[in-house]
Amino acid sequence: MREQLILLDFDGTLCLGDDPVLFYAEQADLLLAEKGQVPDAGGEPDAAASPESGGIRAAVERAFAQNTLLASEIRYDASGWPLGVDQEAVRSAAAQEAGKAKAHPTSWPLQDGYQLVQLLAVQAGLSDEEAGVAFAQGRRALLARGLEHSDVHAPQGADELLARLREVAGVVLITNSPADAFGPWLEHLGLSDSFDAVINGAQKPFGMPAAVRAAQERAGLEVDPQRIISVGDIWRNDLEHVHAQGGTTVLIDRFGTGLGDPTRRVQQWSQVSELLTGMTRVNIE
Repeated sequence: MREQLILLDFDGTLCLGDDPVLFYAEQADLLLAEKGQVPDAGGEPDAAASPESGGIRAAVERAFAQNTLLASEIRYDASGWPLGVDQEAVRSAAAQEAGKAKAHPTSWPLQDGYQLVQLLAVQAGLSDEEAGVAFAQGRRALLARGLEHSDVHAPQGADELLARLREVAGVVLITNSPADAFGPWLEHLGLSDSFDAVINGAQKPFGMPAAVRAAQERAGLEVDPQRIISVGDIWRNDLEHVHAQGGTTVLIDRFGTGLGDPTRRVQQWSQVSELLTGMTRVNIE
């Protein structure tokens, strides 16, 4: 009898590789070019949008090469807060309840490359909505090129691990990625049949409570919150709600941000594999 529920994020957790982020950045650069968002010779230079700097994609590549999300191109106000980030939407629960905060607001602190691209794009002149368009266009461009020609890959042994875990727990994938054209990603990763359910368009972080309820229903499980394990690479999106409900959380902190208060913090999937094997074994013995 399965008495646990394991929730898994997609990008940065089970879907690895930098090309999805870089294609997003490239599309943001193209949208900025279409809008004519380039710095004036006598104006405030925006390094992220500057042709001389190579644009947002080049800025992200430089940051990744240094294993950081704090790209030098990020601009701040006098108080040290990044320009373009709505402090109330980021910090205020009241704003969230009122619906002011969108599913994909510009985030701070940063926890993954997608958030870095969005911040640089917004600072360069795109709206959050336009950044969302660039994200979708980047996905389509990568699919058109062919995932087999990209660095997109699943963690080694993920398919075997998930098969073992499903013997003792419900395993559900929760992602903000839309369902449209999502199948090819799972097929490329070899994970098409690895989950009890896949929940697309979850609108994390604000949609996470509903996504957790849907995960239980679609996995056919009624699990106590303390027996839920959530794994992801963004504390606020993937783990914060489960943590608040008393569940177990594993944060893949690739860039060593130190953010959040997870049960366990790791840097790569091999550590997640060991933890999940141990956590489920403990509970079924």
